[in-house]
Amino acid sequence: MTIINSRERLTRLFNGQETDRIPIWLLAPYHKLGCYADIYNIPCYEPITKAIEQYCDTFDRRGFNNGFCYNYNPEIKYDYKTVTENGNTRNQATLSYKDFSLTRYTSFGSGGTKTKFFVDEIEQLDKILEIPYVPPTPDFSSYFIEKDELGNKGLMMIDIGDPLLPLYGIMCAEDFSIFSLTDYDKILEFTDEMYKRVYSYYKYLLDNDVGEVFFIVGAEFAGPPLVSPMKFKEMSSRYVKGLCDLIRSYGKHSIVHYHGQLFQILDGMKDIGMDGLHTIEAPPIGDCTISQARDVLGKDTILIGNIQYDDLARLSVDEIDELVRLAIAEGRSGKFILSPSAGPYETSLTDKQVENYLAFIHAGVKYGKY
Repeated sequence: MTIINSRERLTRLFNGQETDRIPIWLLAPYHKLGCYADIYNIPCYEPITKAIEQYCDTFDRRGFNNGFCYNYNPEIKYDYKTVTENGNTRNQATLSYKDFSLTRYTSFGSGGTKTKFFVDEIEQLDKILEIPYVPPTPDFSSYFIEKDELGNKGLMMIDIGDPLLPLYGIMCAEDFSIFSLTDYDKILEFTDEMYKRVYSYYKYLLDNDVGEVFFIVGAEFAGPPLVSPMKFKEMSSRYVKGLCDLIRSYGKHSIVHYHGQLFQILDGMKDIGMDGLHTIEAPPIGDCTISQARDVLGKDTILIGNIQYDDLARLSVDEIDELVRLAIAEGRSGKFILSPSAGPYETSLTDKQVENYLAFIHAGVKYGKY
């Protein structure tokens, strides 16, 4: 069959309808997003953006100001300053609500590099929850303008996280791992409250028809090696399932993002029932092949992957072609989107990287036809 455009191809994939070929997603959004390079305005990306326009499928990803822990209380204040003393420079942020404050900083210089996160004592989570809660109401007026600009090039994607995401932003990974052992009930008390907040946030956006696909980030923080796989369902699955069910009730779609050790928590992913899972990382980087994920999650879950981003920098064109061939051979046993493991974040590319990106795209077209 002939697919007219990317929007149609992706929509038909989500709906379980026949498509012409496997979609190709480079993770690059159409509009500028802070975590990625602004590829449409960087000359070295021009051959790639031309190929995206011709062959690829776009999820135009964006987030909004989520407030502090999904709290829009206007009395929450931030103060930023840079302090230099004894040969060290410290970039510091202080968050305060009345007489309660938290400090985060990164210092570098003669004493080496040191980072302190907002939360390093479990009791601070209680203080955060004591701040009166005001639901997020971000300005999403630009969304509808950019949706018109995207047109048939793809689908609009919203990224506002899940109940674990705030913890990742305010606490170092080591402390989070330790607290999941020593103060597990406190962690769950916090994430239970975050779930109430983020659920209402999703509903607010959905009620206003903001978002076609939701990219849900946070689940990977509840998996190995940071946390025992035995805790994944309680710390993540039950929350994310609620979000995915809500999204589906509005006729929209969900993709859960998970880097790293996936194999041991596949049953928890199955419980979630998301529409898609990104990214499936095979050994030696991860621990799960596309086929292993397919065996548990079934043919109706869209698996997204799985070429490593740094392979685009170091391998030959022929090697990229072969990796794509193998990925598609595994993936086409069910719903599949060909994708690298990460998006384009570098503002400068070598000629080799450009050649490999183009090889990736052309191999996806060649091997992905139905």
